[in-house]
Amino acid sequence: MLDRVAGSPVEQVFETARKAHPAQALQATCLLATGRDGFLAGACHAVHRSGAPLVALSNTPVEVVIRDTEQEPGIACFDLVLSQLEPRAPQAIPPQVHTLVVALRAGLLARTMDLAFLHLQDRESLGQKTLHHQLVKSRFSDTSAFLSQLRRELAVVGSEGIVDSPGRLHNAIDTHLLHCAKLMGGHGLRDAAVHGLEYLSVLIRATLASQQGTGV
Repeated sequence: MLDRVAGSPVEQVFETARKAHPAQALQATCLLATGRDGFLAGACHAVHRSGAPLVALSNTPVEVVIRDTEQEPGIACFDLVLSQLEPRAPQAIPPQVHTLVVALRAGLLARTMDLAFLHLQDRESLGQKTLHHQLVKSRFSDTSAFLSQLRRELAVVGSEGIVDSPGRLHNAIDTHLLHCAKLMGGHGLRDAAVHGLEYLSVLIRATLASQQGTGV
């Protein structure tokens, strides 16, 4: 997928998360953030493919040891598992890792918006196209505007710097994910649908972006 995505590492992560399999997007984030193949590991947990190598957020040659692995139903449809890790000493995390994790979650948000749009585009409610209802139009417009602004902000920062107040951006992504999930209603609960992507994104934040990127 990376061979077909042009642009900066930030843009590559965003587009891969939007268009490719989520597990592939996680691998791309690790590769572009660290230069190493595998999945990024937080301080205590990691979301990854079973058996795949784990790379510490600090990108140091520290051994990441799995204590226990859960077959988490919410992400099993993406061929992913959630592992608890043996504790490691805290280490500094390169700024570009924070930036690429934001780009990863932004790409997943764009993916959920695309799925919600495809789901609603041929539906009708109260005698008119569902997409023409003011609330629906407003939510798509707000999310699209947010993503456009965020991509501009990430482009200015580039992959070598850190975005201003990443927690602020993660909070906004959470809000827009919730809005997209509500647009899907119960249909979003299908395997690999919007609610699954929302849950995966929440896990990514919890493991890779909590406490300024130290992970939970």
